[in-house]
Amino acid sequence: FSEERYINKDIIMYNKKQVIKNKTIATTVEHFNRVSIEQFISWLTQELKWAMARILFLLYGGLAMISFGLTAYLTAPIGSKLFFGTWKFWPYLKYYHRIIIQAYRVLWMMLKDNEYTFLFAVPLTSEPRRGPDRNFIALSGNWIHEENTCYGCVRCCEKISCPLLNKKEGICVGYDSFYWNYFLCGRYPFTQKQIDYYACEKWRIKYDPMD
Repeated sequence: FSEERYINKDIIMYNKKQVIKNKTIATTVEHFNRVSIEQFISWLTQELKWAMARILFLLYGGLAMISFGLTAYLTAPIGSKLFFGTWKFWPYLKYYHRIIIQAYRVLWMMLKDNEYTFLFAVPLTSEPRRGPDRNFIALSGNWIHEENTCYGCVRCCEKISCPLLNKKEGICVGYDSFYWNYFLCGRYPFTQKQIDYYACEKWRIKYDPMD
């Protein structure tokens, strides 16, 4: 009887997810039908702009890695703007070598573990985000704190030894920068696998866009 109850519970949860997924798809289709050619072109132009921005960033980062950080120091204001949101680079020079080392570390993790590579890949044409998409996620039932805080939790930063984490104050020094908005940090989480990877207690997935 107990086993049957758990099976029924799983079926109910699956059906709920399917309903949410179908509603999301229906809403998307309905919205698309109302989009004019001009709006579509504008949206396409935006996607190309976002993709180009990411490609240029990756080229810049790749050049810094190939030169063992030399180009990062020679173009310090650009790096500062990308990672810290300001052209005033001198307060952040102490982070530069850490970022380069982290780039090598992440590259090694991606080469070593294909699951890590695809788990955290951000589509080139995706919209920049300062926070997660609430269409897909909701607060966990176990989360008793406010929505706009992680209540001191920096587990996701610590797990990958992120050099932008100010451990003393428990904050990210790169918050709301280009890197934050265009890559993983600003949009985390957007899949259940990401939540599981970091054992995040704050969020739960309503509908996984990767399914």
